[in-house]
Amino acid sequence: MRMRTAEEVLRSPRKGDAVIPAPTPLDRYRGDPADAYAFGYLMAANILAEHVREQGCETVLFYAVVFLYRHHVELMLKNLIFAFSEPAVRRVTECEELSKEDRDTLKKAHSLQALWGRLRPMVAALGGVVSAEEMKGINSYIQELTEIDPRSQSFRYSTGLEETKAALGRAQKKGAVVDLQTFAEAMERLAGWLGGLDSYVGEIIGYYDESGDEF
Repeated sequence: MRMRTAEEVLRSPRKGDAVIPAPTPLDRYRGDPADAYAFGYLMAANILAEHVREQGCETVLFYAVVFLYRHHVELMLKNLIFAFSEPAVRRVTECEELSKEDRDTLKKAHSLQALWGRLRPMVAALGGVVSAEEMKGINSYIQELTEIDPRSQSFRYSTGLEETKAALGRAQKKGAVVDLQTFAEAMERLAGWLGGLDSYVGEIIGYYDESGDEF
């Protein structure tokens, strides 16, 4: 790659500059685009959290890290709800298919608590795949995330800064010291669980797709 000159780096924006990236990388992705969205936010959060661990900058990266992890969780919950509505999965869970109205509402929803409330009974309908202890753990994580950012606004905009800081303060557990790295570790744990569930559901869909069974 050619080294840019100081003039190229420091010059001001000019009309006619090529600015917007081409969708070529998106065209190369062969999986579900919804997965690329969700895991892209997770990867970005992980990279920033690792930067904080190695280089610092926690003060300015705090909001971005929390938002990226939270948004990954939101997207994964939505992806899973839609996946559980697939015929192959409903064959196992006997849950009802999502209506078009439900789908439209879910696309606009941002409350993690509401999304998990919709997904939780679907997960329970899998039978003994997920233990009661696991469900309690996920409930707890989702509830805590909801308390600090109920509408996906708190870590995107500074307009509610004092309210966000107060919510973070209220969320602290007595005797526990939670820094950004501890939060990132917890979110990786939650992301791993959601990703594992997504893989399990994908296996169900894949099995019936390969078998060619009619629904």
